[in-house]
Amino acid sequence: MKQSPSMERIQEKMQPGRLTIKGFLGDDDRKLADIIYEDHGNITAAGVTNEEIADRMQHFTDIAAKGLGSPVKTEDIYIVSVDDHRGTIPCPFSDNFNAGKRNTRFENISLGITIYWSDLNIHMIKEHGFYEGKGSFFRIDTKDIAMILGLTK
Repeated sequence: MKQSPSMERIQEKMQPGRLTIKGFLGDDDRKLADIIYEDHGNITAAGVTNEEIADRMQHFTDIAAKGLGSPVKTEDIYIVSVDDHRGTIPCPFSDNFNAGKRNTRFENISLGITIYWSDLNIHMIKEHGFYEGKGSFFRIDTKDIAMILGLTK
């Protein structure tokens, strides 16, 4: 897929050492437009939207925040916790959004799966359909995320 010059600039910001030490793309060498396109197809096939995914992630982050760093069990099958760090990080999509440096640990006990996301991940998913590149620490697998979060079976 052809990528616009503005997407090229955004992808450059996502490289290691620009906004974060490890960047947002992991070892994924695809164009940003191709990453977003493939992930959009997976989310659509699951019968959900980026907004639903992001809202569910925010829901669990909000629950975890009440635990003040301690794990919180919710809905009988999830354990969530957050780590807050000082400062903010700008969105690489240059939309004037700055996220707090807060990370959520989410465990689906029934599936035996643990994933992590940041407040910036929630924003990038909701506003830009970006789940990070393959191999990135905060990569959200778009083939399984709806099931992991309990949005589908």
